Amino acid sequence: MIIKKQYYWGYLAVLLSLLLTYAIYFGSMWFYDDWYDYPLKYLAKLGSMGTTILMCWALLLAARLRVVNRLFGGMDKVYKAHHKFGEAALYFIFLHPIFLALNPEFDFFRFFWIAQLPGEAGHYYLARMTGLAALAALVGLTSLSLWFSLPYHHWKQTHNFFGLVLVLVIFHAVVAQGEIMSYPVLATWFAVWAGVGVCCYFYIRVLYRWFGPIHDYLVDHIWTLGDITEVHLRPRDPDRKMAFQPGQFLYVYFESSDLRAEPHPFSISSAPQAGNIRISVKKMGDWTEQLPVLKQGQRAFVWGPYGKFGDHMAEHAEKEIVMLAGGIGITPFLSMVENEDFRAGKYNKAYLFYSVDESEEAYYHDEITELGLREEYLHYIPHSSDSEGYLTLEDIEDRVGGDLKARVYLICGPKMMMDSLREQLMEAGVPVEQIFTEDFSII
Repeated sequence: MIIKKQYYWGYLAVLLSLLLTYAIYFGSMWFYDDWYDYPLKYLAKLGSMGTTILMCWALLLAARLRVVNRLFGGMDKVYKAHHKFGEAALYFIFLHPIFLALNPEFDFFRFFWIAQLPGEAGHYYLARMTGLAALAALVGLTSLSLWFSLPYHHWKQTHNFFGLVLVLVIFHAVVAQGEIMSYPVLATWFAVWAGVGVCCYFYIRVLYRWFGPIHDYLVDHIWTLGDITEVHLRPRDPDRKMAFQPGQFLYVYFESSDLRAEPHPFSISSAPQAGNIRISVKKMGDWTEQLPVLKQGQRAFVWGPYGKFGDHMAEHAEKEIVMLAGGIGITPFLSMVENEDFRAGKYNKAYLFYSVDESEEAYYHDEITELGLREEYLHYIPHSSDSEGYLTLEDIEDRVGGDLKARVYLICGPKMMMDSLREQLMEAGVPVEQIFTEDFSII
């Protein structure tokens, strides 16, 4: 996997935290001259300790903290990393029971027997049962989250329990009185990480609703464009509206008895200077299909803004920008091209490809053309897959000309489209640091 520079430091921080964990572990064993007679037990311990650190990182990444978002290069990258570390934690944890069970002295019957056995100490029984419960919960919840296609609200509910799994892991470590509790430096290190993980879990699941970057809005009006529902929001207090940058996104929760009480993420499709906020939502499930039932004046709680997608245009203002939008992926680009700085010509020339399956699905074609942007600012290229085939590098090269490696590419759309275009651009020699995607397919 190629790690881009803009979120290289996040992955490096995770790697260093794992290496430091293992260094403290082996250093403590060396200091106390406390080694195992059974060599494979080291692998079992590496698995359990690695899993604990990765679980804490996953909870930290889910807390939507700005410093963490900057470390990984934007929240969509943060959620990708959250996904990867959760999956890695699942694989790591299997090292623990497998290599413990390979010990010739391991008693399967005694370990998996649920009832307390005669003569068995209470703390050993608790350690055994909490370990089994934590293993079953982690495997079950992670499997549901990663490999099952669940409705969004069910998928989100599975995440509500991961913090409790960490608490169970901590309790298991304390009761088992193993290395984590035996060596002071290692105990302090894990106490800090456990505290971070539990606090992040409590913040995002309990406190975030009141103490997150929340803004009070009202539904101004609803507009339907084919399978897209536009929701226009106005601030309840005009002096306290949310300030955002082009290309950012938000989480919104509607106070409506007709919709499930859960926040959802959407790109902002209006410009920052607009009085209202517009989100454009494609009907892709029960919740999104019910959005048209919203009524004018209903309350909306908005958290944000989030994301760095639009920042890449400002960071590379000296280069020509190629925007590649697929379907509903047009939304962050609408915010960019309608921004007053863009319309004033403060950036270099940009190309906007708007690709849809059928031409009648280009719901924002008229809006883009009616902006009246001169071609030295924006060259707009609509693309229809049914008549022109899928958008390819050849199509892009034909329209933009010149050296492809001299431009910066912003891509937002279906995952298959983004992966394909990114691969084609890299094969053409475009540096990976000049290719940026916005992807929320995992949340």
